[in-house]
Amino acid sequence: MPDFTLLPDQTVLLIQIAAALFVTAFLSFIYVALTTVLSLNKLKKMAGKDTDNLLVCDVAYFHCRGKRENQEDSVYISPLEDSYSNGVVAACSDGMGGLLYGEDVSRYVVERLDQVYPMKFDDQEGISAEIKKISDEVYEQYHLGAGATLVMTHILNNKMNFYSVGDSNIILLRKGRVTLLNHKQNYISLLIRKLAEGGTETSEAYRNTRAKALIDFVGNIETNVIHTSRPIQLYEDDIIIISTDGVTDALSFNKIKGMLTPEYNAKQLARLMKIGVKNKKLPKQDNYSAVIIKMDRSLI
Repeated sequence: MPDFTLLPDQTVLLIQIAAALFVTAFLSFIYVALTTVLSLNKLKKMAGKDTDNLLVCDVAYFHCRGKRENQEDSVYISPLEDSYSNGVVAACSDGMGGLLYGEDVSRYVVERLDQVYPMKFDDQEGISAEIKKISDEVYEQYHLGAGATLVMTHILNNKMNFYSVGDSNIILLRKGRVTLLNHKQNYISLLIRKLAEGGTETSEAYRNTRAKALIDFVGNIETNVIHTSRPIQLYEDDIIIISTDGVTDALSFNKIKGMLTPEYNAKQLARLMKIGVKNKKLPKQDNYSAVIIKMDRSLI
């Protein structure tokens, strides 16, 4: 062992500090390595043997105020560190601008979702019942004097369930094709169905002054929650957009399709959409918020 007794005190101190730093760095490396191994083992147990097909959720969001005085949109993303065991839950709630307290209701909705989390992935009816319960709570507080929309996705093991109340959006972009997964619970949807059944031109529905009025929402009586009965299979490079209608008021599906490509990560995709809405410069731009999820190949 080296004899440090002949060295100056300052030199000995520097050597001791360097040694302490080395030991600390080494122990930190061991800790990170062990944590990583344990996480990988947990992941492999969760995913089973088919780890080659495991996808991860790359998640980003934007939350912007348009021309309204208040930000009536609220966004929720579940803890991503729990994604392998409980999945990824993402939601947007849009307070109804025609009613009072829209901001309060949308915030209450996402706060209650956080209280309900974690959610059992295969219990679609149970989760729908929880959303109805939240709606009933809003009704008991405001008696139709306030309300909000809700769109929510739950992704686990390459599969997705969704839940919807109102006219916000759940959009799937796959291989250059854009699909709106949920039908909107507004008067225009009802009119279109009735006109189509009667053999009348559906364009009449779009000229109706009540076209955008909601026929269901969080805070309504006996709210109807649209939801998947069977999970949707997801694939690499699928892009899921959970947004308020302020986004699609500004961006058409063709615009979204041309703007978003799998070469970008979720953060870049969110930025492109945010800039796209802002650059549209609609004179009555609603608040616009969205969660973007891109399904990526795992590094494992």
